[in-house]
This record gives sequence, C-alpha cells and structure tokens, in this order.
Amino acid sequence: MDFSILTLVLSLFTLGVVIFIFLRLRDQDQKDSGQTEILENKIDSVSKDLNDIENQLASVTTPINELNRFLGGNVTTGRLGEWSLESIVKEILPDGSYAFQENINPENQDRVDCAVKTADGITIPIDSKFYAGQYKQYQEAGQANLRANVLRDLRTAIFRDADDIASKYLRQNSTTNYAVLYIASEKLIDLVDEIENLRQDCLSEKKVLIQGPNTLAAFLDTIRIGHHYLQLNETAAKVAEVVRRIKSQFDSFDKSTDGVLKRLDASVKEVTALQTRINVLGRELNKGTEELKDE
Repeated sequence: MDFSILTLVLSLFTLGVVIFIFLRLRDQDQKDSGQTEILENKIDSVSKDLNDIENQLASVTTPINELNRFLGGNVTTGRLGEWSLESIVKEILPDGSYAFQENINPENQDRVDCAVKTADGITIPIDSKFYAGQYKQYQEAGQANLRANVLRDLRTAIFRDADDIASKYLRQNSTTNYAVLYIASEKLIDLVDEIENLRQDCLSEKKVLIQGPNTLAAFLDTIRIGHHYLQLNETAAKVAEVVRRIKSQFDSFDKSTDGVLKRLDASVKEVTALQTRINVLGRELNKGTEELKDE
C-alpha cells in the first residue's frame, strides 16, 4: 500500500474516533448538565491528543515524501549518487589524493563531483549520475517493447551526460584523456549492460568510462597502489640520501684517521730515536762513573 494512502486512512480513523468520543460526551452532557466543565476539559484533552497525532503523522510522512522524491527522479536524486561516490572514495584513497566539488577547468565555473589525483599528478574527473526514473519505468514496463523503449531512453540520457562530462572537465595536459561516469546502483549497471555496446561506444566516442560501485572500488584501488609505491619510492630516495651523507662523513673520518695514524707513527719513531739516544747517554754515564770509581 502507498504510504500516502496509509497516512490518509490513519487520519480518517483518528478523526472518526474523535467524533465518536465527542458525540458520546455530548450525550452524557445532555443527561447531566452539571458536568459541563468536565466535558469541556475532556474535549480540550482530546483536541490536544489529536494535535499530537497529527504532528506525529507529519513527522512520519516527511521522510517518506523525501524518499519518494529521491526514487521518483527529481533533482535531489543526484545527491544520492554523490553520497555513494564520496563514501567509496574516502574508504579507499589516501587523504590528499582527491577533492570533492572541485573546479578543474579554469575556462568554466563547473565543479566535478570528485577529482582524483594519480601518483604522477594527473587529475581523473569522476561525475555521478542516478537514473532512478528510467529504472522505475523499466520495472513497471510489462511488455518487451516498453522495456526496449526505456533502454533506448536510458542510452540517450547516458550519452548526453557523457558528452556533457567530457566537454566540461577533460583538459589536455592536466587531466587524463578519459573521465568516469559513476552510476551509484548495481541494478542500474545491470540495465546498462543490457544495452548493446553502450560502454564501448561511450569510451571510444565520448572518452567516458561507465562504472558502478564495484568496478569503481577496484579502479580506485589501483590508484591507491600507485600512491603507495610512490610513497615507497620517496622513502627509498630519502634513505639513499641519508646513506650518501653518512658515507661522505665516513670517508672524511677515514682520511682523518689515516692522518692521525701517520702522525702517531712519526711520533713513535721520534720517541724510539729519543729512547735510543737516552740509552746511549746512559751507557756513557755508567762508563764514566766506573772510571771515576777506579781513579
């Protein structure tokens, strides 16, 4: 049953209950006029309860109406695709490698839903679309020719969006030579796959790659691996630079050690020569002392 019909039934039922209570209270008032004040208080209480019920019904029907707007193909439907895109990108890619609602083409003011940076600094434009209206029409179509008409309209809509994405966001030397059209539903992707050569034609003619949640996650994971290896290479380069500095300092220290050893060797030789002279002098002194004793 539709939620709006259910809400109407509940409102009518509530109103009937209130009217029934009011009539019963009025009959009782006619039987006992002395209870007028009590009756008025009860009516006020019932009216208050009715207002509370109406407010609760309004709080229930508001999100239902919003959901119907999403699934009915209104302009707010696109926001659902953007939420899905943001959640996947944030889950997989490292911080700093992406930006949302980014202006990547200085020639216009258009903002792509997500701009992803590759490891070599090239931007990949990703724009999300959500063809809820076509999907609903396909589900409601009871005949093969009606479903074929829906698929034809879906092909036209996707080609139009692909051409719009390519013209707005693809730029030579700053972006990749292709963009991504993200469709935030695997059920819609199944419809896309039923349209013959749609993916190939979009890529070859419009330079736009069609991806759903699963394929986008795998695609972004390859980009994440590129960033990972880039970080490893940067770390290895820093380590090599530290090693080079250490080696340079070690070479200087080695040369200084050689100089010290040479000086120490020369000093040892000088000390040895001095010791030899001291020994010669000692022997001369001993000899002179013996001669003095003899005399």
